[in-house]
Amino acid sequence: MRTTANPEVIAWALERAGKTPEELKSVSSRVQEWIDGKGKPPTRKQLEKLAKATHVLLPYFYADSLPDLALQIPDYRTLDSERPSNPSPELYDVVNQMLSRQDWLADYLGDDDGEELAFVGCCAGMADANACAAIMRRLLQLNLGWARGMRADEAVRCLRGAIERAGVYVCAGSYFGNSTRRAFKVEEFRGFVLADKVAPIIFLNTADVKSAQLFTLAHEFAHLLFNESGVDDISFANHDRADEDLCDSVAAEFLVPAALVHELFDESDHDHALDELRRLTSTSTVVCLRRALDLGRMSKSEFFDRYRSYKNQMAEVGQRPSTGAGGPTFYAMVKNHLGSLFTDTVYSALKSDRLLYADAYKLTGMSAKSFSEYFRREGMYVRAAPRR
Repeated sequence: MRTTANPEVIAWALERAGKTPEELKSVSSRVQEWIDGKGKPPTRKQLEKLAKATHVLLPYFYADSLPDLALQIPDYRTLDSERPSNPSPELYDVVNQMLSRQDWLADYLGDDDGEELAFVGCCAGMADANACAAIMRRLLQLNLGWARGMRADEAVRCLRGAIERAGVYVCAGSYFGNSTRRAFKVEEFRGFVLADKVAPIIFLNTADVKSAQLFTLAHEFAHLLFNESGVDDISFANHDRADEDLCDSVAAEFLVPAALVHELFDESDHDHALDELRRLTSTSTVVCLRRALDLGRMSKSEFFDRYRSYKNQMAEVGQRPSTGAGGPTFYAMVKNHLGSLFTDTVYSALKSDRLLYADAYKLTGMSAKSFSEYFRREGMYVRAAPRR
C-alpha cells in the first residue's frame, strides 16, 4: 500500500466517473498535476473530496494497482455492437444497493419459512419463445390483449403490479440515491434482474420512455423464467446478433403476439398496421418494427429506413419522459423506487420487531424523518422520527 496517492488511480477514477480535471476545480485546481505525477501530491483532505466527487472509496487511491470494479452480475449489454466498458459509479452502486436488499430479504423471508417461487427457472432448457410467453401470461394473469386501450404509463403500472403480485420485488428510478446529479444513463442500461428463488429483484431505469420501460419489465421477468441474473440495454437495431437473446423473443411475444401482427399486416398497409400495433399493445415503435421484421412482414431495408427515421424524430424532440410542471414529489419518487412489495415487507419486518429502525433507514435510503413521513403517507404507522 502506498503512502501517497497513485496518479494512475486518480486518472482511472475521473474516467470512471466521466469527469474532467476542469470539472473538479472545486476539489483542487491541481487535479491534472496529480494525474501527471507533478508537484506536491494531494493531501488526505483533498483525496477525501476527490473520493466523494468521483464516488470512489478513499483507500483505492493508495492502492498499487487499479481497482477491479467490474460489473457484479452477468452483462448482457451490447452497446454499439460491442461489450461495454466497466460500469459507471451509478450502475455499480445501484447493483450493490439491490444486492444488499436481496441479502436482507433472503434472510428475513428465509427465517419466516418463506416459500420458494416455483416459476423462477421454470423455462430453463426451453427454446420455444411462444411457449415461454404463454407461461408468462399465465403466471402474471394477463391475457392476450391485456394492454389494449392503455396509455404506456398505465401499461407499465399494470405490468409492474402483476409482477409484484407474483412475488418479484420491482424497484425503479432515474438516478442513484437522492442525488439528481447521479442520473442513470439509458444508453448504459435499461434495467437489470437479480434472480433468486425467494427474493428476486428487478430494477427498472425510469429515465427511459414509458413504452421502452414496458418492454424492459417484460424482458427482465423473462430472465427469471430462466433463472438468470444480469443487466440489459435491450437494443433492437442490431438484428444480426448471432446470440440473439431468447428473453427478447419471449418478451416480444408476450407484449406483441405474432397472431396480432399477422392480422394487422394482412388487413392494412404498413403505416396503419404499425400505428394500430402501437395503440393495441402500448409498446414502442422500435418493438413493433422489430416484431414485423422478425415475423417476415417487413424487409430489412424497410426496417432500417423506418428505424433511422424514428431515431431522428426522437433526437429532435428528446427521449426523456416529461414529468410535468415541477416533476414528481420526493415521496412519489421514493414510492416508485422502493415499490409496493418492498415497502410492505419492510413494514411487516418492523412491526414484528425483526428489523431495527436504523437498519430500515439504510435499506430504504431515507432519513428517520423522511422514513416516518413516507410510511404515514402510505397509511402505515411507524415510530415518529426523534425530535432534536
